Formats: sequence, structure tokens, C-alpha cells
Amino acid sequence: MNVHEQETAVQGETNMKIADPREKRPAEPTPGGPSMTARLRDLALGDESGSAVAEMAFVVVPLMVLMITGMAFFGIALNNDLALNNAVQAGAEQLALLRGNVADPCASTVTDVQNAAPGLATSSLRYTVTLGGTSYSSSGTTTPSCAGVTMTTGEVAVLTATYPVTVNVFAFGSHTYTMSATTTELIQ
Repeated sequence: MNVHEQETAVQGETNMKIADPREKRPAEPTPGGPSMTARLRDLALGDESGSAVAEMAFVVVPLMVLMITGMAFFGIALNNDLALNNAVQAGAEQLALLRGNVADPCASTVTDVQNAAPGLATSSLRYTVTLGGTSYSSSGTTTPSCAGVTMTTGEVAVLTATYPVTVNVFAFGSHTYTMSATTTELIQ
């Protein structure tokens, strides 16, 4: 018998134990579930029945969203890089085979690159065509012009194209990178 119980017994009362507020008491049954006081008492006394849901909502879900959006935008950037490399390869092969068959080989090469990469925004592509050590570059949305150039068999033709890619990752903002693809061919 503790001191408090002894004091109450001395005063002539029945030997009652005073309830500890930290002990769980059975909640009064209600038709809609536990009463509000029972729920508050469980919350205050450390009931952890909803902690897994809260942890999932505030920790796991944002990390999953970050990873999924990062993978999606990385996949888009990788697809654009593959399309750019394949288009530059196709354009350089056509440039190597032209050898004076068209009035402007650079403009024809740009058209070939654009046709080989329909998924890329043609207004964002920038080109540099090098024939015989002379470079012809696009400025803005114009295509490089090398009309009247003499293309000699065995001469090196270099085609370079650049394309900007913007990567948006949830919570980290957007970053713009410039992809570049270069192909060197011998003129046939």
C-alpha cells in the first residue's frame, strides 16, 4: 500500500486506487467508433497505429515522385541524344555522297538531318558543316549555306549539330543542357 492509499484509508474512505492518467482505459463504445476523448487520449499516450501511413506520406512518397520524374526526364533526354546522333550520322552520309549533285550541299544536309529526326524541334537545332577545312555555320534559325563549294573526292566532310535539352526534376527546378553530335565522313 503506497502513501496516498494509506492516507485515504486513514480518512475513513474505502481503499481505492487513484487512476493513473497514463494508463489506458477502455473507451466507451459509441456507434460511430471510439469517442473523441478516447482518440485524443490514445494520441497523447503514444498510440503508433498511424505512424506507418504518416511516414509513407511525408518521406517515401516525395522520394518516389523525385525518382520517377528524374527517370522520366532522363529518358527523354537520352532519347533526344540518340535521335540527334542518328540524324547527324544520316546527314553526314548524305553529304559525303552529294559531291556536286546539288546547288547547296549544306542546305541539303540540314534538310536530311531534320527529316531523320522528326521528334526534335528543328528551330532549336544548330549546324556546322566543314568542307575542305572551311566551316559553314547556322546562325539563329537560318541554315548554313555553302553554295558553289567544290567537293573533292577523298576530302573530309564534318557535320556537327547541337540541340538544347531542358531537364525538369521535381523540387530541383529545370536545367538546360546542350547536346552535340559530330560525324566525319570522306567525300565519295
